[in-house]
Amino acid sequence: MKKSKKKLKGMTLIEMIISIAIFAIMGGLLVLVGTHIDNTTKATNRLKNKVVVESPYAANKIKKVGVDAMGNDVNLSSQVIDITVIQDGAHGDYYVQEPDPNDASKKIIVKKSYGQGSGDRVDMTAQKYTTEDLVTDGMTAQEKQDFRDGVNGGLNLDFIEIDP
Repeated sequence: MKKSKKKLKGMTLIEMIISIAIFAIMGGLLVLVGTHIDNTTKATNRLKNKVVVESPYAANKIKKVGVDAMGNDVNLSSQVIDITVIQDGAHGDYYVQEPDPNDASKKIIVKKSYGQGSGDRVDMTAQKYTTEDLVTDGMTAQEKQDFRDGVNGGLNLDFIEIDP
């Protein structure tokens, strides 16, 4: 009576090494993608927080942040900027409300024109208000610098108020 040998079926050493290498490469790619997703999520959350905090001030042009210990108003930081608008080559009409020359209690709509290729130029000054102080309030100098250097750190919802 002959004993039959059963052939064992399984993976060879080379197949095992190749499988481990493939899993290692896939794991490395997964770590890279996960890091990218984490950074994107952090940037999105930071941007969302900035918009939530800063947008009411920018949208409503609120310049007062609060009151200090002495009872004085604390305002947003601002700077004076010069704005020049040069309109050349375009022309059109616009409408404004003006007091009625015959009855000062009433207003009339007056059609006016602009342009005609005359190179109209308007120079203005304005106050630019920076709302970044709202987000960085309470941070140390190093934390503020890290915040500015980070993702979305340079994005601010500043607003301008043109001087009459």
